[in-house]
Amino acid sequence: MDTSTWLTAIAAALAGLVAGSWVTVMIAWLPRTEPGLRWPPMRCPRCGVRLGLADLIPFTGWRRLQARCCPGHDKAAPDKAAPDKAAPGGGDQDEADREEIGQDRADHGGVDQDDAGREEADQAVSGWHPAAGLVTAAVFVIMAVRFGASPVLPAFCFLAATGVALAFIDAGHRRLPDALTLLAYPVALVLLGVAAPAVPDGGRHFLVALIGLAAAWLLFLIQGLIYPAGIGWGDIKLSGVLGLYLGWLGVGALVAGLFLGYLLAALAGLGLLAARRATRKSLLPFGPFLLAGTLIAIVLSYPGGPLH
Repeated sequence: MDTSTWLTAIAAALAGLVAGSWVTVMIAWLPRTEPGLRWPPMRCPRCGVRLGLADLIPFTGWRRLQARCCPGHDKAAPDKAAPDKAAPGGGDQDEADREEIGQDRADHGGVDQDDAGREEADQAVSGWHPAAGLVTAAVFVIMAVRFGASPVLPAFCFLAATGVALAFIDAGHRRLPDALTLLAYPVALVLLGVAAPAVPDGGRHFLVALIGLAAAWLLFLIQGLIYPAGIGWGDIKLSGVLGLYLGWLGVGALVAGLFLGYLLAALAGLGLLAARRATRKSLLPFGPFLLAGTLIAIVLSYPGGPLH
């Protein structure tokens, strides 16, 4: 790699770590707030305290959250949090934030009040924060190496951040929240549309991307109508976004990316059957495999590569 690519990769890694901190908030928060979610508030998913910018700094923000709410992963009630470990700005503000989040949870049917939900949030904050940050940074670097300092890099980095969040959520909760899948459509269209005039043959890339969106969405819609137990509406909504990005890279990448998603899911299913950790009636979350297949297709579509 040349110097420009190295610098772009380093910048992408740093941006990925920062984005990964926000991704973790979505991973922990989104599955427990839908339906009725307008957008995930920047709050600690464990105790409800409003998050500041310092709480989203990679790794140090994770340590701050552990120190401020329920040290040692104790499931103490929010109002029992130690005042000396409150966020900067005063304990009264934190208490008000906790009361507000309690009201929000009540408005959503109280689903976040049970012990299982709190345990789920504890695990997400304590275990997934470093993993999500590192995975997001790694995928950002992959995108930077693949595209360099290209006008399309922001669009594919957005896919990276959204994809990591969706993969973690689907793996842990078997759902793909509308707050991410539906939002990805306008954001991706705008980012790719802005990049199209600045890249060679960008108009053709954007046109094929739109065709890929429609083709992938229609393919998954048909499958969902035929076999709804195997393809959920979340998968259908995600397919259009992935078709848009894969279509930008070409028809070969579109076909290969979707096929690899099925192949990876099949291999994982066979592995689980062989290990007796699943039965033939077990259903696997499909989103992570679709996203992994898309990432592989993106990597293999480099100039001169097998999918270019």
